[in-house]
Amino acid sequence: MNITQRLLLTFSLMSLALISLVIVTLSLLSGFQSRFEYVQDNAIPSIKDLNNLVDKSNSLVLFLYRHQTTDDDRKLPAIEQDINRTIEEIKALNEYYLINDASNEEDRQLTHTAIDLTKKLQTSLPVFLNASKANQNEIALGLLQGAGGPGEAVRELLANYRKQFDLNVEMGDELRQVNKRIYDQTWFGLLSGTLLIVLLIGFFAVRTILGIRKSLNNMSQTMENVSTHLDLTIQADDRRKDEVGNTARAFNSLMQRVSSALASVNASSQSVSSAATQIAAGNEDLSSRTEEQAASLEQTAASMTEISETVRQNAENTQQASLLAGNASKISINSADSVNTMLNTMEHIRTSSGKITEIIALIEGIAFQTNILALNAAVEAARAGEQGRGFAVVAGEVRTLAQRSSTAAREIKDLIDASNSLVSAGVDQASDVGKNMSAMKDAIQQVTDLVNEIAAATEEQSQGISQVHQAVNQMDDVTQQNASLVEEASAASQSLQEQASTLSQLVGQFIVGQVTPLALASVSASALPGISTPRLAPVRKKSAVAQDEADWQRF
Repeated sequence: MNITQRLLLTFSLMSLALISLVIVTLSLLSGFQSRFEYVQDNAIPSIKDLNNLVDKSNSLVLFLYRHQTTDDDRKLPAIEQDINRTIEEIKALNEYYLINDASNEEDRQLTHTAIDLTKKLQTSLPVFLNASKANQNEIALGLLQGAGGPGEAVRELLANYRKQFDLNVEMGDELRQVNKRIYDQTWFGLLSGTLLIVLLIGFFAVRTILGIRKSLNNMSQTMENVSTHLDLTIQADDRRKDEVGNTARAFNSLMQRVSSALASVNASSQSVSSAATQIAAGNEDLSSRTEEQAASLEQTAASMTEISETVRQNAENTQQASLLAGNASKISINSADSVNTMLNTMEHIRTSSGKITEIIALIEGIAFQTNILALNAAVEAARAGEQGRGFAVVAGEVRTLAQRSSTAAREIKDLIDASNSLVSAGVDQASDVGKNMSAMKDAIQQVTDLVNEIAAATEEQSQGISQVHQAVNQMDDVTQQNASLVEEASAASQSLQEQASTLSQLVGQFIVGQVTPLALASVSASALPGISTPRLAPVRKKSAVAQDEADWQRF
């Protein structure tokens, strides 16, 4: 039987025992629960209802004595209502108790007796009430305290309730005693069963653990011997048929494979040492070539930096020229707008001059008419003789003023005509200036467009130069990294040579016996391509910067 089967048997027995204990415990708990529920659902409600019945009965006695002793006949109807109500409540509680609270057949019989006594009480009650209302106190008191009246019925009813109360209490005591007895038995049984299970499981566990411990100690001793003497020919005891025996057989197989592997490692370490020497020589040659190429790339990067700075300055100058051309275009546009405004103003002046000419002609006409009217007035004054002499003087003055007005209007008209001629000439000249300004604006706009195109082309050229510069810098960085990697590879090859020598010394410390090395591919110096004559692969020229960058990455 192996360890797994022993452990499974142990845990199976433990699980079976625990399940049995759980089943027994649940069964006992179910009995406890059923008895507790009986007390909770039957005994306690029964006692509670019996207490209510006793209270109602005592209240009934109190009402009966109150009816018998009262001197006020007006209170009798209310007392009789209390008596009847209390009797009805007692009857209802009896019926409820019979249906819901009766514990056994004896309790039902006592409940039927209580119902009969209630009927007896109702039968004897009218005689008592009549005697009490007729003030026959001795008869009424005799019916309460003596035999044959409602007092006797109430006393028998209270005694019956006491029997029911004692019966329910007795049943509760019996259930308590049963629970205590079962609890004692359960406690003893669980304790005994638990001890028995612990002993059985402990026996199987100790036996299994001691067997495993002995086998593991043997394995540990074997491993310590191998670790102390580095003798891989030591074999562990693999006669057991369990997991420990399987482990011992696996350990022996591992030692054989380790012996073969160490023999192969010893053979391979010699080849690795020789190959590492040649790799170190090739790495030194490659390192010198890489350093030369890094220096060339550094010079190229410096030249590209100068070109990039020149192109950047040209781009800035072109952008400045574009801004100046834009400003000139804006000024020409503003000048054209000013000329157009001046044309409109002179046109308005010419129109106003025409209107003034018309007004002057009107004034001249008025002066002419005034002159005629003054002449007519002078003729009429001459006809009037001496009376019209003053009027003739006034008419002469008016005629003189009219002639002067006509002369002034004619002179103003001549001046305005000359001004109109000058304004017309100015309008024509301003129109010519506007046409010239429009042509100049178009020319400036064309110059602005050309400068913008030059600026855009210069910006693209600057970006292209920046990309080329960035690519050259990346190539320089990659070359520097390659140089660092070559130096690291050279150092690694030297370290590999030292480690191969150290590994050969370490493997020589193990005792491997006569074993066949594993079929591992041996590494020889001649099998490594390109070690004796390291050479850098030529880089082909590509049109795209990204392709050049990729080639340098592969390099």
